[in-house]
Amino acid sequence: MKKYIYLFITGLFLCPAVHAQQDIDGVLKSVETHNKTLQAESRLDKARQLEAHTGNYLSNPTVELNQLWADRSAGGNVNELAVVQGFDFPTVYANKNKLADLKATASGYQYAVSRQQILLSAQQLCFEIIYLHKQKKLAEERAGNAQHLFELYQKRLEQGEANQLELNKIQLEQLNTRNALRLNQIALAAAQEQLQNLNGGEVIAFTTNEYPEMPVLPAYPQLESEYMAQDPGLKDISGQSEIAEREIRLTRAMTLPKFDIGYRRNGGSGESMNGFRIGMSIPLWENKNTVKKAKAQFEYTTAAMEDKVQSLKSYLKQLYQQAKTLSDSREEYKKILSGQQNIELLNKALDAGQISMIEYFTEITTFYESRQNYLDVERECFNVLAQLFQYKL
Repeated sequence: MKKYIYLFITGLFLCPAVHAQQDIDGVLKSVETHNKTLQAESRLDKARQLEAHTGNYLSNPTVELNQLWADRSAGGNVNELAVVQGFDFPTVYANKNKLADLKATASGYQYAVSRQQILLSAQQLCFEIIYLHKQKKLAEERAGNAQHLFELYQKRLEQGEANQLELNKIQLEQLNTRNALRLNQIALAAAQEQLQNLNGGEVIAFTTNEYPEMPVLPAYPQLESEYMAQDPGLKDISGQSEIAEREIRLTRAMTLPKFDIGYRRNGGSGESMNGFRIGMSIPLWENKNTVKKAKAQFEYTTAAMEDKVQSLKSYLKQLYQQAKTLSDSREEYKKILSGQQNIELLNKALDAGQISMIEYFTEITTFYESRQNYLDVERECFNVLAQLFQYKL
């Protein structure tokens, strides 16, 4: 009995640890492990690598046994045995092996592209959850202030110091804040559900309400150089170009003669002969236009790579400018908002009768909208930075 009690108590302490709160790095590691798409892509990658190294060996040898019947007067039956091995020109195998290595490497890049996109989605979902937590805190603060005003003006109305229109205005503010909280709750639940889906359906606890430290933007040439050198999508298309170039060499090698060599034995009527067989195929028609096709494929992949490089550079420049603009805007909002105590001052002014209810709501609405704009800018800034630094995932 004591043993079971001990196991039960131990389980109580260990169970919460299973869904312990994770930071963004922990979330990304969990998603990489549990994501169903990545698991399938990993298996597909293994299959593609095996496929790349299939068919690079000698063809199967052939064994022929012939039985010829004849009259005994003509010497009797004749048996013929032939064992033959065919093979391509030696340069074919060298090119096939190099081509297989290139295809295996390209398959790894394709998996890396899928992995990067999924981890980027998970990272941006984490930013969305942090944003929604901040938005919830702001809405709760606004709701608390509206409740305070309602209680204050309800007493004033009873004392004849306020009118029903003012109280109605406050009730509308309460309604708006309650609705904002409901919408926030729905959005937060949806974001957490999406994150759990990316985590392969496994529950993952991410309740962090603060962004990580904002990375410093390096000079654009440095960022572009690092991104272009490490982007798996660019590596993939570059690898396809190398594959197309190697295909040209392989098809040229396959236009060379093929050979077969083997052992041959004839026997019958007490007499047998042993020898060897050598054959050669003459490449006249079978490989017609194969080299032209390989060249056309190479030209296509080269053009596609150039287009990809140009598009990627343009995309990076746009993201870089967005990141700088958003970062500057975020700092401006942060600097101005952090030094203001608008709500406290407005409440004091309203209590002292220095401003009217309409003036109060005009000012406080501007203040809350500014804080919401700050949250929007901050979220967008982190999302853009995540895209700029996705090559590090």
